[in-house]
Amino acid sequence: MEYRKLISFGKSSYVVTLPKTWVQQNKLKRGDLVYFDENVDGLLLQPRPESPEEEKEIVITVDGKTKSQIQREIIPAYINNFKTVTLIGKELKNKAEEIEPIIQNLMALEIMEQTSEKIIARDFLNMKDLSIPNLLRKMDVIVRSMITDCILIFQEDSCENISLRDKDVNRLSYLIYRAVNYGLKNQGFMSKQFKLTANDLLKYYILVMHIEVIGDETRRLARYMRQIKLPKAKQQQFVSLVTRTQECYNETMKAVYTNNVQIAHNISEKKNALIKDCEEFYLENRNITWIAYMVDRLKRMVSTIHKVGRLVY
Repeated sequence: MEYRKLISFGKSSYVVTLPKTWVQQNKLKRGDLVYFDENVDGLLLQPRPESPEEEKEIVITVDGKTKSQIQREIIPAYINNFKTVTLIGKELKNKAEEIEPIIQNLMALEIMEQTSEKIIARDFLNMKDLSIPNLLRKMDVIVRSMITDCILIFQEDSCENISLRDKDVNRLSYLIYRAVNYGLKNQGFMSKQFKLTANDLLKYYILVMHIEVIGDETRRLARYMRQIKLPKAKQQQFVSLVTRTQECYNETMKAVYTNNVQIAHNISEKKNALIKDCEEFYLENRNITWIAYMVDRLKRMVSTIHKVGRLVY
């Protein structure tokens, strides 16, 4: 952080000098205009006004790459707001079947052209219409429903349905990461349109990461609950632990939405007791196949919920 002295300039104006490094980085010269926006935290200085959204394009070669490698290139291109993603390669005709679901799993990215050696996917999102808080609430609603169905797994096998909803959580997480990335590059717009500061955007980024983990762990937990053979009494005992975890999650998200520090502290106080009860349940039933994996998934959920609460206080 640098400090600059405010200098009186005439009878009604004040002047403050700009750091030379910032001027050079933004390729400014004497006589250029500098723009600022007033927001809740003060003034946001910009080297130029917001320009129309840039139509970025990227070409990804698929030859010699695994499905995972290709996915690791497509998703960052989406998050970094490339409007057109073109995949090329002689191996494309053999890999198209596994590449298409990757593209379909990204909201508003659609395949516009496809040949044996080329796939062109086009993005139709208007980033200025996306509300990060609204997207987060949608993500939260899905995760809540996943946990509810997980509690009922011993009575009704909804594992496949939970897995499908986890994919929806992933889609929303990629979209929010993209919106956060866009917001950090257009802070003036985000501040004016949604009253979100750079600090708010960073908080949302971390929050989404944690909620995505909770969704993943719920999916895994449901899978182990479906496989394990537990007596009825033990099932009820474990369901009680999952229900307590659900209550912690719901209360923690309430603290997030209301920025209620006291609620977040109260939930954090429950973490150690819940983890301890999970470990005692494991020790009592450690000879049962899959018990260690099942309990570990639940403990990871509890720990991640605790991390969400820490973002509040």
